[in-house]
Amino acid sequence: MTTTAIARSTTVVRVENMIKSFNDVRVLDGIDFSVSTGEVVLLLGPSGSGKSTLLRTLNCLEVIDSGIVEVCGESMGYVDSNGKRRLRTEAQIAKQRHNTGMVFQNFNLFPMMTAVENVAAGPRHVQGVAKDEAQAQALELLDLVGLSDKADNYPSQLSGGQQQRVAIARALAMKPSVMLFDEPTSALDPEMVKEVLDVMVRLRDEGMTMVVVTHEMAFARAAADRIVFMSDGKIVEDAAPDQFFDNPQNPRTRQFLGQIL
Repeated sequence: MTTTAIARSTTVVRVENMIKSFNDVRVLDGIDFSVSTGEVVLLLGPSGSGKSTLLRTLNCLEVIDSGIVEVCGESMGYVDSNGKRRLRTEAQIAKQRHNTGMVFQNFNLFPMMTAVENVAAGPRHVQGVAKDEAQAQALELLDLVGLSDKADNYPSQLSGGQQQRVAIARALAMKPSVMLFDEPTSALDPEMVKEVLDVMVRLRDEGMTMVVVTHEMAFARAAADRIVFMSDGKIVEDAAPDQFFDNPQNPRTRQFLGQIL
């Protein structure tokens, strides 16, 4: 077995028979889903299909009603004990989030901090890393996302694409096991989309495990290992990109692709 095959055999994300409702509306219905080390999995589907909610359960931003959600072998947001489920404390959930780096549609940078200070903030204030060490790591990550020359710029001095790349570097600074992207290019002008997607391709090439909600079809075809298509809170297709785009099996998938391609 090759090194890559061995690495891919490790399950980072495991979801089984997961259900999530808001009030009386079931938005995720019996979800079964897994991601192995080094995989890039894209979540596609129409608006309201449950993609972002599924992503948020992986980071404890939404707590499930029933089923299993595990990241790195830990149940996210709750503990099962003696047949009963109890919520974890906020401190426990915050610690669990160290395994997941989340990148949102909006960049959510601290406006009064420079780019390098934004990236160093998590390691310094959450993980207790010394200032000089956190700064050095932040500069390395800014170089990774192509922004070493913008380290001392404030968010207001950066373009949207540059701000999103700082947000990616900030998430990477916590050394997560899996990166979660929730439509990371949807708030960007078209000319800025490529610079963010290029960074994501670079992360893929370096072996980062990623789960991505996106409508970028070219990126999905070129960069994903698997595409998971959702409709009405269910996973209706899970396939490699070539099969998904060229020979989809589910009628709902074919309808969706017929409308957008």
